[in-house]
Amino acid sequence: MNRRVLVIALDGATLDLIEPWARENRLPHLKALLDRGVSARLESTLPPITGAAWTSFQTGVQPGRHGHFDWLTRDERSYKLVPISSRSIPQETLWEYLSRYGKRVGVMGVPVSYPARPVNGFLLTDLLTPSDENYASPPELKDEIERAVGPYPVMPQHWKGRYAARQWLGHLKANIERRLQIARYLMRTRPWDFFMLHIMETDSVQHQMWHLLDGVKRPRYHGGWVRGNPILEIYQHADAAVGELRRELSEQDTLLVISDHGFGPLYYNIYLNCWLYQEGYLKLKSDLATRLKWLCWKSGLTPANLYVWLDRLGVLGWGSQLRHAAMHELFGRFFLSMQNIDWPKTQAYSHGNVGQIYLNLRGREPQGCVAPESAHSLIEEIAAKLKELRNPLSGERLFAQIYRKEEVYHGESLSRAPELILVPQEGAMAVGTTEFIDNKIVGWTYAGSGWHRMEGVFIAAGENICKAQGFVSSLQITDLFPIIVTALELPVPAGLDGRVPAGLFREKRTGELVAQPRRGRDSQRPDAQWEEEIRRRLRNLGYV
Repeated sequence: MNRRVLVIALDGATLDLIEPWARENRLPHLKALLDRGVSARLESTLPPITGAAWTSFQTGVQPGRHGHFDWLTRDERSYKLVPISSRSIPQETLWEYLSRYGKRVGVMGVPVSYPARPVNGFLLTDLLTPSDENYASPPELKDEIERAVGPYPVMPQHWKGRYAARQWLGHLKANIERRLQIARYLMRTRPWDFFMLHIMETDSVQHQMWHLLDGVKRPRYHGGWVRGNPILEIYQHADAAVGELRRELSEQDTLLVISDHGFGPLYYNIYLNCWLYQEGYLKLKSDLATRLKWLCWKSGLTPANLYVWLDRLGVLGWGSQLRHAAMHELFGRFFLSMQNIDWPKTQAYSHGNVGQIYLNLRGREPQGCVAPESAHSLIEEIAAKLKELRNPLSGERLFAQIYRKEEVYHGESLSRAPELILVPQEGAMAVGTTEFIDNKIVGWTYAGSGWHRMEGVFIAAGENICKAQGFVSSLQITDLFPIIVTALELPVPAGLDGRVPAGLFREKRTGELVAQPRRGRDSQRPDAQWEEEIRRRLRNLGYV
């Protein structure tokens, strides 16, 4: 029996919305899957960030092994942040493994798939693809798709502010429809055993429109004059895509609907570098330019305030069109930034926007000043202070959990992991970006109203899925690799962090565990222009 697997990835989707909307029959196709199949909450990576989570999906291992902890990573020779890519994944990916066993694969838009690595089939790359690069592998597939269907939307349109909100929502809906058209075309014209479609628009709309679900006004954020429930509308478009693609399946095929993380409200931003500066762990240079920028920063001339005014004036779209190099030069010229940090005197800093703190370690960072033997006591000191930190806008403790990296990660990339991983209380996001975005430790959110949560979605249906009464197995995103391999009746590679939950399949016909080849990290350095464009793109999506 030739069983196939179709995976539909709804980025950021949450059962907190799907289940009640399905009960109300607002999502009829997802409701049918929930009724006929099994579902569970799917634990993301910690922190639950898209780049790290989808890399764990592709490899079946957690970030301590694949080395992707965020969308960006520090260049080992400097403090510059560079985007991750498929080049920096050292493990064999799911589609490479399936290809090695002769399975025909089709992959559309899964994050961290650019540049395309060879597969037995075809692959359309993700939002990390530069605008002037071919997104298709094999390359000739691009022209075929555009002749038969139209241009493939590599990524959702970025948020352009309150006055363009309706137009933006229209683009999200059109993107889902175009992805569906291309997916149907490829499924009907190409042989496949495994097919995967990624839809990013469910994530995008929740970032910008969550306030319309909870009805709580954000003092510094305005999502535009939008009627109705735009998040539900985007979910309904995704639900229709699920229904259309399900019609392409036979009885023996397996359908999975998954997400990389969940979603919830966002009210507060926590600016970790401001706290580290206030506590003396991060030092600024003493030159005249830095002092002038510090005075401006102290008086409230910050990127956060600039963003709010650009939104009110309706010119966010103009600012987002600047090349990242121009934006970085602009910020670096007028605002405090990483280039104003006195690195030889800085003990700790934050990179990314998911609550990560790194020590400036001697021997790891290029200008590290913290001796390895002093690291443990410094980590404990910083963690103890953060544990007592309170939100001045709500009065509650800022962080629900504070983890040392050894409590979260293991593996060959552990040395590159942040020393502390912070989990804020519900409604807050810890930010440590390449600029000093605000002059407060805690401020109201200004660029969105929703943020990621740990629990994503797992829904499975098909002839070989066991509809166990009350299936509530606890699943992790690393489990999806072995689940898919098992559904395709292949042996599960040895050494994965994931496993197949008991009772999911009616029958399992897999061989013995087999070794999984390991690739070295690609030594080819990314193109500088690509780095600039992708950083700008991630900034526009709210990740940088």
